[in-house]
Amino acid sequence: MSSYQCGDSLANEFWSENQSYNGCRRNNRQVALNASSGSVGPLPIITTLFAEPINVVSTSIDTRGIGTTNNLLHFSSIINLPLGISVTFNFQIRRSLNNGPQNDVGSTYTFSTTVVVLEAESFSFQFFDPNVEPGFYTYSIELSTNSIIDITPGASINNAVLSVLAVKS
Repeated sequence: MSSYQCGDSLANEFWSENQSYNGCRRNNRQVALNASSGSVGPLPIITTLFAEPINVVSTSIDTRGIGTTNNLLHFSSIINLPLGISVTFNFQIRRSLNNGPQNDVGSTYTFSTTVVVLEAESFSFQFFDPNVEPGFYTYSIELSTNSIIDITPGASINNAVLSVLAVKS
């Protein structure tokens, strides 16, 4: 789908891919990019399943002017861990179309460790969402309800960044 960017009406002018007319140019958008940041914590001790997933970060991407896209998601974060903690964080990706209900996409990405010294660790993953129909999508990274924090409270997920690169397929 093409759109035009200019200061006046176009009338019935003929356009080719690389032409411009009277300050107007044709815009064949092929790529969209967006990113957001977030964090969660400090978290309490969690030894049983919690009722709802905990949102870490969300971002939206509008592909309505592009057509069918391949979407590459990149998530990165710093996980701060107090001394003596044992954690298993299960991250899940959720996607909604046009502000509708969320659906799980991709697999679960797990960070698990037992800490003997106060530390911070980086954690990241990528996900490829192929052949996505045009629309306004919101992707969210959430801590799954089966995540566990044992022995010591206080873990946090900071500097969480979720970026989405949508490229016309």
